[in-house]
Amino acid sequence: MDDVNRQLILLLEEDPRVSLQELAKRLGISRQSVHRRMQALMKAGASEGVRAEISFRYLHGVLVRIWGISRTTSVNDTLDRLGESEFTMSVVVAGANQLIVFGCLRNMSELNSYAEFVRRAAQIPEPTIGIVCVDDGINPEWVYGGKQKQSYKALSPLDMSIIASLRKNVRIPTDEVADRIGVSTKTVKRHLERMRAEGSLYYDCLADIPPGEDMLTVLHLNLRSGTDKVKVGRRLLSKYPLRITLIKSFSNIPDFLSGLLRTERVKEMRKILKEIREDEDILIVAPNFIFLERDYETTWYHKLLASVARSP
Repeated sequence: MDDVNRQLILLLEEDPRVSLQELAKRLGISRQSVHRRMQALMKAGASEGVRAEISFRYLHGVLVRIWGISRTTSVNDTLDRLGESEFTMSVVVAGANQLIVFGCLRNMSELNSYAEFVRRAAQIPEPTIGIVCVDDGINPEWVYGGKQKQSYKALSPLDMSIIASLRKNVRIPTDEVADRIGVSTKTVKRHLERMRAEGSLYYDCLADIPPGEDMLTVLHLNLRSGTDKVKVGRRLLSKYPLRITLIKSFSNIPDFLSGLLRTERVKEMRKILKEIREDEDILIVAPNFIFLERDYETTWYHKLLASVARSP
């Protein structure tokens, strides 16, 4: 994967409904080239489309990350069991049977029971439980769908219908969405713009880890005591803009960051890891290669759209 494709993926994650013309302008290539690259990424599995969801911020959900070494002898069976919970969003499988489970809770009162479920279902004797900081200021605001608000304008039945129409593919043309639900194109456009600005609409980008594309490595970074996590995270994102694409911090785990590293070759990965280890604020760098990820559409917030999508 070249840097143009990496930049294309980031632009689509930032705004999945951006036009081919705008993508071509920002990438400095032709519209035809953008289209061919998007098709190639889809075919390879490096991009599997984008689905529309009600924002977890609008629902005041709590994002958690639970991880550890699993004793399972059947990863696929374990992934099936983890998907039985309405809180499980996705699971990443890394080396040495490390499982990383991402969940979205309605509120903090559900954390203990969900953590216990993950411990048993994933067969992780000593899981680490992290409460994701979504407003730490490390990542661009679009990563988590904007900043959290105290209150949001309630989604109308029309809003819900528009989101449901885009739940499988957010790049469906506005006029096609309008025809499906029986309103004008201007109405659909106005509602989409308002929901995105308000933060009640979230776009979830789906991807796989196909052969021949970038290797994905999860980074666990232990920091020097008292280090400003935000500054370290921003520094890494700035230094490696197309390689380190996400940095997470956790409200309950001090002096710790988790990141996602994309590299094409092992040599490049080693070079970046060496440079990160030389950062005076980072004490330990623990990388682990990701070889499988499973996403789930059976969460409690997905179910809010399911009945709308089934309606005639």
